[in-house]
Amino acid sequence: MRQLEIIHQDILQLSKSLKIADGFIDDIIKSTDILISQPDIYTLDDNKIKNDGSYRSYEIRTYQISYRILTHTIRIIRVRYSGKEPRQH
Repeated sequence: MRQLEIIHQDILQLSKSLKIADGFIDDIIKSTDILISQPDIYTLDDNKIKNDGSYRSYEIRTYQISYRILTHTIRIIRVRYSGKEPRQH
């Protein structure tokens, strides 16, 4: 996912540590594991226009993860820094 690559580069540039940047991305990826068994655990995505209830989001380590629950799939829609101005999609 391109968004994770950009986040990794940003964290690496700020921290000057590959271990920190790798750990940051690992934490984001691991946070999605619960979606397999409990996809509706998080709140509806307030930034989704005309959300039919399948779009949800949560925050981890200052990043917002937006995802969509489909019949047999969970699709990660975007990963973005929470400090940015919210943008509807």
